[in-house]
Amino acid sequence: MCGRYALHTAPLKVAQSLGLPIDLDWDATYNIAPGQPVPVIATDPEGDKPAALYARWGFHPHWAGSKAPTPINARAESLRDSRYFLGSFRHHRCLVPADGWYEWTESGGKKLPWYFRRDDGKPIVFAGLLAKGKDDSQTMAIITEPARGIAKTIHDRMPLVLTPESIPAWLAPELTDPDELREHVHHEPIEDFRTHRVSPAVNRADAVGADLVALLPPEATQT
Repeated sequence: MCGRYALHTAPLKVAQSLGLPIDLDWDATYNIAPGQPVPVIATDPEGDKPAALYARWGFHPHWAGSKAPTPINARAESLRDSRYFLGSFRHHRCLVPADGWYEWTESGGKKLPWYFRRDDGKPIVFAGLLAKGKDDSQTMAIITEPARGIAKTIHDRMPLVLTPESIPAWLAPELTDPDELREHVHHEPIEDFRTHRVSPAVNRADAVGADLVALLPPEATQT
């Protein structure tokens, strides 16, 4: 799963890295949690060009009842068979810029957080889905896939991190067939990522600061 992530790279640098215009500003955030408004990039149905906007992390389409679920993740392998997600998979896909994400292991009844990021420190983008909520605001879910490589040693799921080459296809409104999308969209090699233990302070959704992604000292990992 992906239940917490960080985004601290400035919008201009993210735009340059992705080769996309981003006319949105944000502050560095090291502990983004579900329920928060987060920056995403989607194709503007009016202008047919990518545009940045805010969406609340928690997918809840306007047509769903009040008791319907508000998932933060959508499983990649079941999107085409999901009534809840299929419409957005076909017509309302988005990019979720990030610098890395957190996963947890458990030891002695304690939750131990790990931080994943690219080895070269460049920002990344998760594949996401948008849905307009009842109040006309946008809601969002991050797509996950079975964990690979080093990620699999921590958790059995991981976010779907798109390659830069996949971005045009993911944002292309004319691509609506799931099989065709799968042909054009690919995940980043897990070998390009690394992970390290971080402070359990990140377990609190209200914790802030760059220290949250810092490598936990060896002596601290023994406690």
